[in-house]
Amino acid sequence: MVRGLYAAATGMINQMTRLDKVANNIANVNTRGFKGDQVVSRAFDEELLLRVDNGQASSGRRIGTINHGVYVDRVITSFDQGSLQETGEATHVAIKGEGFFVILTEEGERYTRDGGFMLDDQGRLVTVDGWPVAGQTGPIFVGTRDFVIDPEGNVMVGGMYVDRLRLVNFEDLQALRKAGNNLYINPDPENNPAVEFQGEVAQGFVESSNVDVVRETVDMITALRNYESNQKVIKMIDSVLSKTVNELGRV
Repeated sequence: MVRGLYAAATGMINQMTRLDKVANNIANVNTRGFKGDQVVSRAFDEELLLRVDNGQASSGRRIGTINHGVYVDRVITSFDQGSLQETGEATHVAIKGEGFFVILTEEGERYTRDGGFMLDDQGRLVTVDGWPVAGQTGPIFVGTRDFVIDPEGNVMVGGMYVDRLRLVNFEDLQALRKAGNNLYINPDPENNPAVEFQGEVAQGFVESSNVDVVRETVDMITALRNYESNQKVIKMIDSVLSKTVNELGRV
């Protein structure tokens, strides 16, 4: 019975993690280029139960198996394409297909799908947090809002080539980790970032979040109901244990 208590508790913890991820997805439904997360759950390994006679386990008296509940196996990110929204801003760029913009931060290179860029006081193309957008030779200097970015990512000012957006893709997208501020980090040096970019870029557009509010709402309701079910199981087991100790113990 105590094992049932543990199993129900692991179920509650698992549903809490699901609720956290659903809440984060819904909170970022209007965040440009945001990619939603999903929780993958897994049951603990089953253990064989044996009948014990005179303190010795008999291999011939197997009475079944038991596991100790569930746990969060991993959190996966959906990198499905979000819809493109036209803004008309020259500094806004969206990616069509797989790939990421490279951002130059103090901690090193970071990657993002959020192309809602702007110009800083030095005339560089930067993120909303002020980090430079990487070109083939470093930060991209345009100096004016009158510039053009073609589908291949070439940046031209007054018809003259200036630089090209550095666009990368990865062999294993699930190896990427969210680093805050809508940025990703590649912690695995073996996850090759040199995969050829095969998409296109669209100037004057931004990519919206790929979060489906309806699906997330359904997932939230399901997680809440599962949490409440596990909670009721714990209350029931607690009540039975209380009667066992306080009533049967007196006999």
